[in-house]
Formats: sequence, C-alpha cells, structure tokens
Amino acid sequence: MLAKNLRLDRKEFNRIFKEGKTFHSDFLFAKILKENRVGNNFSVSVPTKVSKKAAGRNKLRRRGYSIIKNNLTNLKGGSSVIVILKKGAEELNFDEYKKEMESLLKKISK
Repeated sequence: MLAKNLRLDRKEFNRIFKEGKTFHSDFLFAKILKENRVGNNFSVSVPTKVSKKAAGRNKLRRRGYSIIKNNLTNLKGGSSVIVILKKGAEELNFDEYKKEMESLLKKISK
C-alpha cells in the first residue's frame, strides 16, 4: 500500500478535476495537476460501474497503489494524480493491469 503522505485527500479532488489535465488509456484515465512542490500525491478511484462489490473495488485499488509504489522513482515530482479505472478493468489480470498502469504513468511523467 502507498504511504498515507503520498495519497490525496478527498478535499483536493474537485480542484484537480477542474484544473487538471487528462490522460487516457484503454482501461484507465488520469487527471493530473502540476504544482510547485516536492513529491507526488496519488489517488486510485474505482467506480461502482467497474465492480459492484466493495471487495473487488478494494482489490483493484490496492493493486493500483502497489504498482504506483513500485514506479515512484520513474515519476517527476510536484504533481497530484487521480487514476480512475474504466469499465472492463476488473477483467484484467495483474500483469495486464500493471502494463496498462505503467504505460499511463509514462505518459504522465513526460
């Protein structure tokens, strides 16, 4: 799991959605807001349309945080990022999900 200080607060969601830049992939999309600070903050959101059961949503969220944690060194600092899963992401196995997330993180870090 990603450390608490690297995760976003709910208070920041609206600001990031209004002012942030959008990046898409097949099963994910991200909103990113560049800020003048050290370090990144992340949030992984799984809508109920993706998985009806909370256990499934939590599993996808934990996997997302795990992938982000392993790729922190590849990301430039000073951003707030919200990653949201699209319908169909629940059917991906971990390797496919990891590949999808890493490609999205590469787009973001450019």
